[in-house]
Amino acid sequence: MRKYNLAMLILGILAIIGFAAWIYQIQKGLIVTNMRNPFSWGLYIAMWAFYVGTAAGGLVVSSAIYIFGAKQLKPIAPVASLTAFIFAVAAMLMVLPDLGRPDRILNIIIYPNPKSLLPWDFLVLSTYAVLSAIYTYVQLRPRIAERGITIFGKTIMKRDVKADELARLREASERQAKILAPIALPFAILIHTVTAWVLATQLSRPWWYGGLLAPTFIAAALTAGPAVVILASLIVYGFKEELAQTYRLLAKVSAASAAGLLFMYYNDFLVRWWWEAGKEYDALMLVFRDYLAIHAAEVILLILGIIILATRYSSVSGLVFGSVIINLGILAHRYLLMPPAYNLIPTRIAVILGYESFEWAYPIAVGEVRGTLMNPEPIFVDYWNYVPSPVEITITIGVFAVISFILLFLLKALPVEKAEAA
Repeated sequence: MRKYNLAMLILGILAIIGFAAWIYQIQKGLIVTNMRNPFSWGLYIAMWAFYVGTAAGGLVVSSAIYIFGAKQLKPIAPVASLTAFIFAVAAMLMVLPDLGRPDRILNIIIYPNPKSLLPWDFLVLSTYAVLSAIYTYVQLRPRIAERGITIFGKTIMKRDVKADELARLREASERQAKILAPIALPFAILIHTVTAWVLATQLSRPWWYGGLLAPTFIAAALTAGPAVVILASLIVYGFKEELAQTYRLLAKVSAASAAGLLFMYYNDFLVRWWWEAGKEYDALMLVFRDYLAIHAAEVILLILGIIILATRYSSVSGLVFGSVIINLGILAHRYLLMPPAYNLIPTRIAVILGYESFEWAYPIAVGEVRGTLMNPEPIFVDYWNYVPSPVEITITIGVFAVISFILLFLLKALPVEKAEAA
């Protein structure tokens, strides 16, 4: 209990600090971030993509019980559905600081542009969050009737249910979950597919080109989602012998998906590299020239996570370390979505020098007067060395603290602490 209270206190403090940083950003504007006109999406959108994937993976785990007959996942199904809901909310929260003013979110609702994928992504993500909440309630309904919900030491919604009524509630819960599963799985795939399309349909960003972006997003979701479910389940249930097969399956799904992600990733790299021409090739060279450290980190972390989860799934330390490592790899993968896309300036000017022709990037206005009167810095640039500002990092940590606080609170309040036998 003391560890729980300490964790909640720390998360609460971080959430308050993050909220204060967000208020500061609203007052001063997005100028307090390190994003500028040449680089308009940064850490916030990278985290948005990460949270969407984590949310998608959670509901895939739950729906797989009824669609693919993965009965060994049934004991942790409520936790998986709950993580899907929490991280769907996190994805929506992560968009707010990127908008500058939070009231701008109303423009998507009041003035939606059906030709843009952003309103569709908003619709799918919102629907997915509601569906995840309903799915979680359906699975927990018999337990809520039997044990209630505990909030600040007080139990609510507990009823005096007889054995026959409890049996009927369990049958109804099972029946409704079977109905929801075929609906939930397509939505889990759809939210990540639409998110990938938001990027892949940007004509001016060659780094996002290609039909492989959506499949890699789904592979990333199936890597991060099960790993997060492992961590949440270990918090609730610990490592029990009856859950060994559950953790083993989740670990292997995460490891196999990470391997599939790396295969698709380097398949795309090979196609870009082969002809050594075109903007797609230029984007690839930008990765290996300027962002090799981040790329190496994502690959090493993913490979290390694959090895640990594939071989040490029978120990708590292996599951925790492997799940954390593989999620850090996916986080690095998500971050690397942005720099190669924005530092390849889309507008080019053809230049002929002697017998050779070149393309020069047409500079973009930074949107800020920098330097001093006697030593001014360039107003127009064709490259922006983006590093998240302290404000961006603080807000991002704050959002993570908020969703972690809510997740721990719900795991404590809802009757998920006792896993049924697989």
